[in-house]
Amino acid sequence: MRCVALLVGLLCAAVFGASAAGVGNDRSLGRPRIVDRIEDADWITLKGNVHPRVASAVELGPLEEAKRLERMILLLNPGPEVAAALESRLKALQDPASPQFGQWLTPAQFEREFGVSEADLRTVSDWLTGQGFEIVDTPAGRRTIVFSGTVQQIGKAFRTSMRRYRDGGELHIANQNDPQIPRALSGVVQGVVSLHDFRSHSMTAERRPAFTSGGTHAMSPSDFKTLYNLKTPALQGLDGTGSSIAVIGRTEVVLDDIAQFRSTMGLPPAVPTVIVNGASPGRRTGDESEADLDLEWAGAVAPGATIKFVTSATTATTDGIDLSVQYAVANNVADIITVSYGQCEASLGPAALDFYNSQWQQAAAQGISVFVSSGDSGAAGCDPGNSTQATFGRWVNGLCSSPYSTCVGGTQFDDKTDPSAYWSATTNPGDQSSVLGVITEVVWNESGLESGGSGLWASGGGASTHFLKPTWQSAPDVPSGKNTDHRYVPDVSLTAALHDGYLVYSSDNTTSTRRLLIFGGTSASAPSFAGLTALIRQKTGYRQGNINPRLYKLATLQSNGGPAYFRRITSGNNSVPGRTGFSASKSKPGFNLATGLGSVDGDVLINHWTDELSAAVTTLTSSAATASVGSTVTFTATV
Repeated sequence: MRCVALLVGLLCAAVFGASAAGVGNDRSLGRPRIVDRIEDADWITLKGNVHPRVASAVELGPLEEAKRLERMILLLNPGPEVAAALESRLKALQDPASPQFGQWLTPAQFEREFGVSEADLRTVSDWLTGQGFEIVDTPAGRRTIVFSGTVQQIGKAFRTSMRRYRDGGELHIANQNDPQIPRALSGVVQGVVSLHDFRSHSMTAERRPAFTSGGTHAMSPSDFKTLYNLKTPALQGLDGTGSSIAVIGRTEVVLDDIAQFRSTMGLPPAVPTVIVNGASPGRRTGDESEADLDLEWAGAVAPGATIKFVTSATTATTDGIDLSVQYAVANNVADIITVSYGQCEASLGPAALDFYNSQWQQAAAQGISVFVSSGDSGAAGCDPGNSTQATFGRWVNGLCSSPYSTCVGGTQFDDKTDPSAYWSATTNPGDQSSVLGVITEVVWNESGLESGGSGLWASGGGASTHFLKPTWQSAPDVPSGKNTDHRYVPDVSLTAALHDGYLVYSSDNTTSTRRLLIFGGTSASAPSFAGLTALIRQKTGYRQGNINPRLYKLATLQSNGGPAYFRRITSGNNSVPGRTGFSASKSKPGFNLATGLGSVDGDVLINHWTDELSAAVTTLTSSAATASVGSTVTFTATV
């Protein structure tokens, strides 16, 4: 049967369309935009593409010209016409009143409609090869080119000097000045994503489990289900079956660690699928334990989901996380992507920020839901969590500040005054559970400002300096009015404290001995929320894409008397030594810049996820009880 008009477009989309693969019009909006001859005497500078740490680092001299730099990423811009069309499509994909609701695109369809033109791609590729570079890949989506070459070729092609530096006790390489490109290419080439080795860092902190020592407990998957009211969905058979989650990494992992975790925690046996993008990265200390955390907890919350680990080797100038993200999106590898890495907006620079925005846009168009950790340094996003004092200003994680990713912050359980009221003195040997019930949450802050705390450990959050506030980021207590047109993060939160932290098996240590550890940080809350979304994916039967518009609409419904989807956080702040942050408040319980909309009631969120859709049409009447072929029937909807 076919549906016509606005009403039936809404109904058909809600009933049929959201599970479709995407139809697209197969019409490329991009037409050749490189029309001028490439002149060697006419160049422009791509400003803001020198890492800020270069200014304070000690220069140690030029990088040898023969050194080969592998898998650099050139970011392409399809132009304002295509950008406007894509923005319109992304809104339609999330609008239940649109016939395009849920009609997700394939990577090939995205490329045809929203990538740069084939002619421009060929012109830029020819220019690169003419400079001596090797084209390694042109990922589906036609938004980037991956290329390799020498330091000498970089200097000639982009007119920037590659240097060695000492920053504190670390050695680095980086471009000394902003790169340049021929003016004729400037309408299409946005810049090189990275010409340095200042990498993103994992958003995690760890220590050995001490279950009841010092009031610290450890959280098992069964405890998580109790704490976030997920036992009813489990009894309904919701375990993530039919959904898939891609964990982004830059290391090898020992799959027996994940197997041991699932066995000990009473989860069904399952092994993640490992996808190595290019050369093997090898086992990398720190990154491996991060991957263990992500793989184990995405699967802990959604034990029936297919878990995929996408990993890439880091090169001299390109972060393996960038390469893994690009691969996961271009190859449409999963319904959901989770990233537990970050770098502040100031460190990323315009090209890298726009790279991530472009990747998350494409993911949203393909129906992929993206979750990124908000950070572990409170409002001081440019400072490491283990610093004793913040030295930079207020910054947020540039990997999650794009409107097309869901930025996940951190809470902590408010149980320190009487732990025995919330936790059993012994653990269940079958699943390691020990929690007695739901515990009130406050803003995660275990920094040096808190009793017994240290460093800057606290929930990342604040205002983006690069992205504007999207139209959907409107809910009670979201900043509004004069000078508040910023994208605000995080969007939501889950527990991230080392206090009552996440149990994880990992053999990431010098002896490769598998250990049971406690982990904290927003690198735990992001994969956990990804797992929760896999349950929503199973419940609805289709991909969700960018869930942010739905989250904020549900928050508004809750404030207007709807179900309690969110557990509002009304106490605590993310201030850290040296930097004042943002507070949660009882007088403004809707949204704050430390935990976003708050944490969630899993049962309510999952089983009422489509409230906003079902509320769109309340009654449907017809002008005739029966109709013959060729007759006219009028449908009336009360909205």
